[in-house]
Amino acid sequence: MAVQNNFPKFKYHPNLYELGILDRFHGACECCGEESDVFYQGLYCTEDVDYICLNCIASGRAAAKFDGAFNHDHERVDSPEAVDELEHRTPGYLSWQDHIWPACCNDFCAYLGPVGTKELEDLGIADDLFEEDGSFDGWEGARNDLEKDGWLSGLLFRCLHCGGYRLIIEAG
Repeated sequence: MAVQNNFPKFKYHPNLYELGILDRFHGACECCGEESDVFYQGLYCTEDVDYICLNCIASGRAAAKFDGAFNHDHERVDSPEAVDELEHRTPGYLSWQDHIWPACCNDFCAYLGPVGTKELEDLGIADDLFEEDGSFDGWEGARNDLEKDGWLSGLLFRCLHCGGYRLIIEAG
């Protein structure tokens, strides 16, 4: 587990600290009891657990202690180690619908963040992701309507091996 600025780094969630999904206040972790200024909510478990420090997530302590998972829906990969890391040691992402973490090259993709058409065009990948008529995965007119914080938004992932992009579109 690599550490940057005393916080763990997450293989499948490299932009976690920039995406605004962490709770920032001074308090105690419900798993280890240690004080922290950054917490995450989103452990799927039977107990009511609100605030977990990032070290307890990265180490797998929180998932083990509360018999839970951070990401329970994902595409299939053959590596039990990758499944364990995604489910038990990787924070999830914000989504309007239940999210399914995509995979490519028999490993999970890294979540880069929310995007709209503008961001995809800035990256130079919009033409590769949208159909010629502007649709995407059954969403007609997606290229015209997709906005980072709009009613139709995208979630962008990138394969850690081949560098290919995966896009999930959701409506809110």
